[in-house]
Amino acid sequence: MPAPASADPAERYRTALACLDAGDEAGARRAVEEGLARSWQPCAAGTRECLDDLASQLDGEAALHRFAGRTPGPRGWLARPDDLARDVLALRRAHLVEAVIEEVALVLPPPVLLRLVGALGRAGTSAARDLLAACSAVLPGRAAHAARQHWGGCRPASPAVSALVHPRLAGAWRGPGGDQQQVIVAVARDGGRVAPLVALVDTAGAAPLLRDAFFLPDMVPGRLEREVMGPLAHAGMAVSPMATGAALDLALRALAGARTAGRAIPSEAHQAVIARMLRLQAALAPSRGHDAPGSAADVG
Repeated sequence: MPAPASADPAERYRTALACLDAGDEAGARRAVEEGLARSWQPCAAGTRECLDDLASQLDGEAALHRFAGRTPGPRGWLARPDDLARDVLALRRAHLVEAVIEEVALVLPPPVLLRLVGALGRAGTSAARDLLAACSAVLPGRAAHAARQHWGGCRPASPAVSALVHPRLAGAWRGPGGDQQQVIVAVARDGGRVAPLVALVDTAGAAPLLRDAFFLPDMVPGRLEREVMGPLAHAGMAVSPMATGAALDLALRALAGARTAGRAIPSEAHQAVIARMLRLQAALAPSRGHDAPGSAADVG
């Protein structure tokens, strides 16, 4: 017989994370449900928020898999753009909407991508306008410009899309000094969540070089503390707050140095890290100059 589950919701939370690391999504979901069932006491409110957010993440990723399995592909998107818009917006989380738009841009040749943007503009529905707003923030070059024109700049109805269109920095931290430094920049998302950018920067040379970087899924600040800050501190690399603008500038300078040196960013194999960092730089450029140090308590 399997060992009985712990009555401690925090233990079930840790089990869920371990299951996710091992690729056991069913085990993770089971641990989350068990943890939620045991987190009714007020003293477990923080753990319950993290478990609830993790459950929402699992639901979103399952919805993304269903979307990928049933989407009709380019011909269907062009014929029924409003269906595409509603299906994408139904994913609800900003990082999932962003990922779908990135994948669509990879699948479609540029002329077809422009045709799809035009079809969304002609659809004229609220969902189509919101998807155009998201596309204006995520797509490259001419496609982003066309999406912006068709969208028209009206306020998105979707909170997830608003977070993509109007990004802001919510906090930043760095690890102890040395030849390699961990830099974390939290980008504000909908529902009080943040999208953490985690960058590993080589600082031994005259200029910083980006060794690797990746964006974690959108999460509540408590999860950032438990899943990122805590493990770093346990490994002897406790982070301290730094000015958000300085942190992003360091990551971007390190990225520029790595690209100049021809150094690969390993996470690019499964995430459009470079494009996301450059989009963030461009979107925040007009509003920089009001940067403040971050703290784990004030994120979100």
